[in-house]
Amino acid sequence: MGRTLAHGQSFAGYRIERLLGAGGMGEVYLAQDRDLPRPVALKLLGAAVADDPEVRARFLREADTAARLSHPNIVAVYARGRDDHRLWMAMQYIEGTDVAAVLRDGPLRPDHAVRIIGETAKALDHAHAAGVLHRDVKPANILLAWGPHQQVYLADFGIAKALDHTSALTRTGEMYASFQYAAPEQFEMGVVDQRADVYALGCTLYHMLTGELPYPGASTAQVINGHLNMPVPRPSARNPSVPVAFDHVIERALAKDARQRYGSCGELAAAAHQALTGTLPYSPLTPPAPMPTAFAPTAHRSGTAPLAEPARPRSRKRTLRLAAAAVAVVLAFGIGIGLSTGALHFNWTGAATPGGAPSAATRQAAEQAACEYAKLMVTYNYDNPGDWETQVQAGATGTWKIQGPQLFPALRLLMASDPEKTHASDATCTATSGSDSHYEITANITQINQTEGQPDTTEQKSVAMSMDYVDGRWLCSQWALDLFSN
Repeated sequence: MGRTLAHGQSFAGYRIERLLGAGGMGEVYLAQDRDLPRPVALKLLGAAVADDPEVRARFLREADTAARLSHPNIVAVYARGRDDHRLWMAMQYIEGTDVAAVLRDGPLRPDHAVRIIGETAKALDHAHAAGVLHRDVKPANILLAWGPHQQVYLADFGIAKALDHTSALTRTGEMYASFQYAAPEQFEMGVVDQRADVYALGCTLYHMLTGELPYPGASTAQVINGHLNMPVPRPSARNPSVPVAFDHVIERALAKDARQRYGSCGELAAAAHQALTGTLPYSPLTPPAPMPTAFAPTAHRSGTAPLAEPARPRSRKRTLRLAAAAVAVVLAFGIGIGLSTGALHFNWTGAATPGGAPSAATRQAAEQAACEYAKLMVTYNYDNPGDWETQVQAGATGTWKIQGPQLFPALRLLMASDPEKTHASDATCTATSGSDSHYEITANITQINQTEGQPDTTEQKSVAMSMDYVDGRWLCSQWALDLFSN
């Protein structure tokens, strides 16, 4: 069923009122609840992706994740299911607007901005206590209900990202909007914990106070460079009506080093309130108290992540290497570390052993193709990036063939800023499980690091890959890294 539902039509027991929004991944309708006298937002998975088992599984898991986050400042999920071959979920309908729409008319009053940040921080701290990271805090995801109290709600706790993990980058505007609030470690493959949400909330506060993005840019590459390298902006310099005490709040919330940020969104909100009331003097940035290390939430690959213990940050040059940079843009806004990549064209025309049991030749061909692709990904062509991009694209398939061209500009910027150059000298690949057309493979890559005037160093990188045999070729369908431990 791929047609748009009409007014008065029934779906899964819900009576459709009107279409609220639509995109490549599905539609959202205003509907009447099937059991109670209340409106709901009914989200349907699009017919174009309904047969993708990974997308379907993520849709269901994300609905479950959002449903367990019961909080007055979080959009609630009431139910989910399958009807007429389409997955759906029924969510709380918020009649109102969002902060992004309000900002089109200019900055908010500081007291209004502080109230919104405070309510949003409550939602985020609740999620963090449950082991859930939002990873996409931005004005468009903060809803404001109509009414005298203008209740604040945080939306899209992984629901949209569960779908967008495989295809959001086909919509350049959504990718670009998310990057505008992303913490540096999300691009650098560093430790990502609740302080990434603190950073995004700080960017949102800056935007509300000034009406401007903290790091504006005409391209994704410029935005990423701002987060990584540009000084933290001062809101009072952009909007004279903002008290100078907010400069300190933003300076700490947007610290490049996550250890220097507020330890929680609630701490950021409290500091913003103090800046508003004049009880927070402006002072140089000082590190916050040590973060607690007793986090023990369960990691959820589909839309949540463990709140990681703070770790010693890697050097900037180490985290901007090719393999990290090439996948960081995608991983920053997906959950877990899986990435659908391109497919290296490996000229092998073997077939499986009759009866379905994989032959030794089949396994060896999959392992060899995996090693060749792994070495390609680690060996960036610094002198001719276009040639490397062409090779990647020539062997690409599916989502990666669409994502690649959008990632290349940011990748070029990241690699150009890194004085250390890398290449793969060797790779060994071992199939851990599989069949005649699919293998799970672990690739161990020997990486040589070269910096002018310094001796070369060697590192070992471990990559988990999924290889699929399609149309006479072994294609890489998944690429999962170990966060590039040194």
